[in-house]
Amino acid sequence: MDIDGPSNGPSSGGEDGNNPSTSDLSASKDEFKKNLLKHFEDLVARGVPPNHAAALALKLASGTAEKPLDLPSFLESVEDAKITNDFKNLLKTIGEVFSSVEALDSRSAYAALQNLNNGDIDQTLMSACDKLLESLLKAAQEAGGWPETGGGLLRQVLILLENPLLMDPNHHSVLCKLTRVITSQPVSAQNDLVTSFLEYTKEQLQNVVCLVQQFITIHLYESQQIDESIEAATKLLGMLQEANTKCTRISYTEFYNDAVNNEEFNIKEDYRRWKQPERYSFSFCKYPFIYDPSSKSRILQLESTMKMSHEFEDAVLRSIFIGATCPYLVLKVRREHLIMDTLHQIQRRPEDLKKPLKVHFVGEEGVDEGGVQKEFFQLLIRQIFDPNFCMFSYDTDTRLYWFKASGLDLDTEFELVGIVLGLAIYNGHILEFRFPMVTYMKLMGHETTLEDLKEVSPDVYKGLVNLLEFEGSVEENFGLNFQVNYEVLGEMYTEDLCENGGNITVTNANKEQYVDLYVRFLLESGIERQFVAFKRGFRRLCGGPVLHLFRPEELEQLICGSPVLDFEALEKHTQYDDGYSKESRAIQNFWTVVHRLKQEDKKKLLFFATGSDRVPIKGLGNLPFVISRNGPHSDRLPTAHTCFNHLLLPEYDTEETLENRLMTAINNAEGFGLM
Repeated sequence: MDIDGPSNGPSSGGEDGNNPSTSDLSASKDEFKKNLLKHFEDLVARGVPPNHAAALALKLASGTAEKPLDLPSFLESVEDAKITNDFKNLLKTIGEVFSSVEALDSRSAYAALQNLNNGDIDQTLMSACDKLLESLLKAAQEAGGWPETGGGLLRQVLILLENPLLMDPNHHSVLCKLTRVITSQPVSAQNDLVTSFLEYTKEQLQNVVCLVQQFITIHLYESQQIDESIEAATKLLGMLQEANTKCTRISYTEFYNDAVNNEEFNIKEDYRRWKQPERYSFSFCKYPFIYDPSSKSRILQLESTMKMSHEFEDAVLRSIFIGATCPYLVLKVRREHLIMDTLHQIQRRPEDLKKPLKVHFVGEEGVDEGGVQKEFFQLLIRQIFDPNFCMFSYDTDTRLYWFKASGLDLDTEFELVGIVLGLAIYNGHILEFRFPMVTYMKLMGHETTLEDLKEVSPDVYKGLVNLLEFEGSVEENFGLNFQVNYEVLGEMYTEDLCENGGNITVTNANKEQYVDLYVRFLLESGIERQFVAFKRGFRRLCGGPVLHLFRPEELEQLICGSPVLDFEALEKHTQYDDGYSKESRAIQNFWTVVHRLKQEDKKKLLFFATGSDRVPIKGLGNLPFVISRNGPHSDRLPTAHTCFNHLLLPEYDTEETLENRLMTAINNAEGFGLM
């Protein structure tokens, strides 16, 4: 499309010379086009999006707008004001630059303005930004939505987000308007913003995440309610999290919010809002990245409690109107037949799985107040994961278990393992084993890759990577075909990775296909029957929508506990019995010794006293731990009732003796491949 320059009207061609000639008009048009192109190129070079640059260039060439101040000129005006100590003109310039859609182009000017350390300048800057945002919101309201901006609005939003003064709570009203501008844009524009966040450096992304997190935290503490400002800020945080998921600049833990994860936050109300989407459009549960594993476990517990309560109430009503029905899932098991008894009773009463659990060991007295359950899970897991049971392999280097490829019919047993995991979650127990992370990824429906094999089988992973990187003749040096070998009960079996795989040689041309099929066999097809049964058992208890609030890493923490050992928190919440108190000399010596232990020795102590070297997802501060006096000074070693997290400690008379006896005890405790 041709653009004509200004004209004084049609020429009459008269001889008086008062009207411009055709050549003059042509020259005027050429000059206009030349200026238009120059303005356009200058604006694009300064980072203005092409569509926005074209519109502004047309105004500049027509004389209906002034050229925006470029960064060097702006910085020069800042320096002049600093030298002369006269800020009047600079204040006017700041007001024009940061309040105008056309002029806003000085994103790098923030640092120069901050270095002036001038309150008037800061206030003028924020007032200008506020004015701009007000005009944008008003324009959107008048237009009934956001018009096509050609990237101009996106660029302005990105510039405004970098304003360091937004971190000051006094300016949160401006940030509030900015989040409203962002979240009121159409989905396509929001997607463009996410794409722009992908270009952020780690520092840039951290800064914006920190900015939004601070706003949510302060505003939530001050208002004590979820309002439009919280909703908009959380949605913006969601865009940042979406970008980070794609580019992984920062840890996912940086999206946990302190206020939302505070014990005082009404998580039950948020859960209720989530469960009633027809009444409530917003809930933090819709943005699960904001919740840490501890809070998610509380949400899961709410769901479990609700389901257990329903089962309990139904059982009571049935007992009244139909006949005696136990409101609990009661497992009566013999120690010598633990797996068989558990299987039979679960199969007979599958409808009772979501009732509160009670365990009774046949021939033994005792009321299950939690300790018996803990011992039940410890013994059951120990037997199921025994290598002689042929269900799982154990890697002594990674200390992880994985499903064994085999043709044995163990579907019922693998389903039991899944049910046991679900029962432990439902009843608040952590389990003494570890799967590789890919297990939890598969439970969540994620795809598997070669990298996931690194934990499952490090040696095989290294071998496959070496094969892919090998530049010589694969056929001559490796001598492989499309087959895989595996062992079951001492016998070796061979299986084709593809049709007629035994007759297909691995070459440089097909080695990537071979690696893909090999990985798929180890992580997918080779254990498909076992994993399907395991997943089926797990989802019988944990198949609801709450499960999808978790990341795979968080699901592992939920089942196996957290690896973070905060012994300061444990000391703070420890209870004492049989004559001990926190002022007792032996107790003070105990904690002095414990706090200087190496991390590995702390894990050993935790395993010795509780039966596990991992801690509840809420941390050691939530672990019920008791230390009892076990007689006066003697040569006896400390002992423990692991089912009750109960340490029996003789009253050793010196710190040296206590340390010697304690280290001897924890280094000679029987383990389960967990240390």
